[in-house]
Amino acid sequence: MNKKGQTLIVFVLLLPLVLLFLAFVVDTGILIKEQIKSNSTLKSILITTYKDKEQVGYEEEIKELLMQNQLPIEGVKIKKNQDEVSVALTYEKESIFGQIIGIKTYKIQVKLKAMEEQNQIKIVKE
Repeated sequence: MNKKGQTLIVFVLLLPLVLLFLAFVVDTGILIKEQIKSNSTLKSILITTYKDKEQVGYEEEIKELLMQNQLPIEGVKIKKNQDEVSVALTYEKESIFGQIIGIKTYKIQVKLKAMEEQNQIKIVKE
């Protein structure tokens, strides 16, 4: 019996699975990178602007800094109390390879709260 070519058939059958797995890895990496970028940017903005929370135009200052860091401001919700500031940032990131299986966008959501404890600004996730 001639067994030449069996490896080629297995390779051809497994190649789409390998490519799909690699596409999933790339999209997941992009999603994680975007989540980390949004989280760290929002954290720095809150630390930078927390002392000015009582001033007029505080929300606009946060939105301006988000725009300077290439983050969308359409889904930003800012709530201030006398002791803390909460910011929720929600937006969608376009999928690169997820469109193969019907995922067109990924939802990025970051919610942080800034408060002052013992003369230090503390940032916590909500």
